[in-house]
Amino acid sequence: MQSDSKLLGLAYGAVFGSLFPLFHFAARSFARRERGHDIADQVANAFMALRPKYLEAILGNTARVMALKPAHPLVDRTAREMVRQHARAWVDFFYFGQRPVEEALAQFASVEGMERLDAAMAEGRGVILLTAHAGNYELGGMLLRTRNLKVHAVYKPDRFEAVERLREQMRAQGGVVGIPVDGVGFSTLPLVKLLREGALVGMQGDRDFSQNGLPMPFFGREVAFPRGPWELAAMTGASIVTSFFYTDEARHFHARLGEPIRIQGGRGDRRAAIEAGMRSYVMDLEALVRHHPSQWYCFYPFWDDPARKA
Repeated sequence: MQSDSKLLGLAYGAVFGSLFPLFHFAARSFARRERGHDIADQVANAFMALRPKYLEAILGNTARVMALKPAHPLVDRTAREMVRQHARAWVDFFYFGQRPVEEALAQFASVEGMERLDAAMAEGRGVILLTAHAGNYELGGMLLRTRNLKVHAVYKPDRFEAVERLREQMRAQGGVVGIPVDGVGFSTLPLVKLLREGALVGMQGDRDFSQNGLPMPFFGREVAFPRGPWELAAMTGASIVTSFFYTDEARHFHARLGEPIRIQGGRGDRRAAIEAGMRSYVMDLEALVRHHPSQWYCFYPFWDDPARKA
């Protein structure tokens, strides 16, 4: 939902280019993380008032997730809470990223399935840690650092350079190596090399930026999900381990890692294995979003993405 207006784009760049560094600086002085959350809530409320088209998209997505009308009061409350949760996630990223890693780990109420990742890494064929834009997935790098695991995080560069620079700085402090991928030409070749060397690569599996994804049923309607991570797994022999994060009402973190998925077999079998793996991932994501609808961060019409129709 990027604006075509250059003037508006410059204005956004100035706002976000100032706001995120300010959050980053302020997080160092917060005695309590909750104080940062209060400020995040105020910024989120202002954002919704100033940019109603984004709130409209969030309302539409939330309505489908909750199987209610967009005008339903519960949909409205949940959609607005999602924007606030997203802002709080940024504050937590800044807050814990500038403190001893033990402070972040103390906020994890549960970590399920880490032994599955350990077993997959021990095979030496590389692992794709597949997550989604849900919960505070950025803190996963801190969790892995305590096990001496370096994660190479694949990302689509933010259109605001100041935001991306700050995000990359925070990732580096957490021991995460950023790998920018634009989906053009040979941009995925570094990933192939890393996986064949047995590395751990983190990827998002819920946004089809390349516009050549595979349609999957999601909350009662088909929508395209990216096949890139699965094609990489088939090409390199790497396992895929799904990882989902969420925050509970006490603002504690939870992490859940799935059983390793391997894409094997001949061409026809491989395609079937890719589809089966994707379907399993999407079903797990749907279950997470159903239970925590305010923690799936999607600010554009997911099922009717304008970019897909262009």
